[in-house]
Amino acid sequence: MRLRVVVAVLWTIVILVLCWTPQDLLPVNERTASLTQELHLDKFVHAGIFTVFTVLWLRTRPAGKTRYLWILLAGTALAAITEVVQNLPIINREGEFEDAMADFAGVLFGFPLFHWIEQELREWNIRISSLFRAGR
Repeated sequence: MRLRVVVAVLWTIVILVLCWTPQDLLPVNERTASLTQELHLDKFVHAGIFTVFTVLWLRTRPAGKTRYLWILLAGTALAAITEVVQNLPIINREGEFEDAMADFAGVLFGFPLFHWIEQELREWNIRISSLFRAGR
């Protein structure tokens, strides 16, 4: 299995663990009011973890339009599933539509970020290659 796939799978597992850890095992109570909740900072965390999800999975797929559709569908499904499962009594968390929307926004933000990262990596590879050629 390629390293990129392993990293993407591990990140997906991290998302599942973070989202599905039962309330009793969390260091903070999601139900008590806090400044973090008032400012909805958790939405940025949701968007961020799904942005990383998108970039990592895009790096595993061959070029083509279907890779974007595949990642969009997978990210959207993961966002919905993680929020629905949080409402199970055993998890005892509060799955929220707003969290799923933040996850989806993270997936969408991951597309242009992926393109930027790929372009930077290409330019970096060109610079490194020219350094090695110049040193001959």
